[in-house]
Amino acid sequence: MFTLNKFIIAFSAVGFAGIFLIIYIMSRQHNKVSSIMKQNKNVAPLLLQKSTLHKFNTIRTKLPHSSHPEHERYKNKLDELVCLYKNESICIKKYNHGLDQLMRQLNNVKK
Repeated sequence: MFTLNKFIIAFSAVGFAGIFLIIYIMSRQHNKVSSIMKQNKNVAPLLLQKSTLHKFNTIRTKLPHSSHPEHERYKNKLDELVCLYKNESICIKKYNHGLDQLMRQLNNVKK
C-alpha cells in the first residue's frame, strides 16, 4: 500500500517529469520559430506587395495616353521607380512610398 511519503515522492517525480517535458517541447518550438523567422527575414510582407501592385496599377490606369508634358513627367517618374525596384536599388517600402507620392501628385493635377 501507498504511504503518504511514497505518494509525495511519486507525485513529485511525475511533476518534475512533466516540467522537463514542457521545457523540452517549448525549446523545440522556440527553435522551429527561430528558424522560420530567419528564413523570412528578407521577405516582403504579402499585404505590402499587394498594396504596391494595386497602387502601380491605379497609377498606370490614371495616366492617360497623351503627350501632355506633365503626364510625361509622371510617366518618367513611374518608369524610374519601377526600374530602381527591379534592379533592387530600392526596397519595397521605398518603392511603395514613391508610388504614394506619385499618386498624390497625380490626384492634385487638373483634369
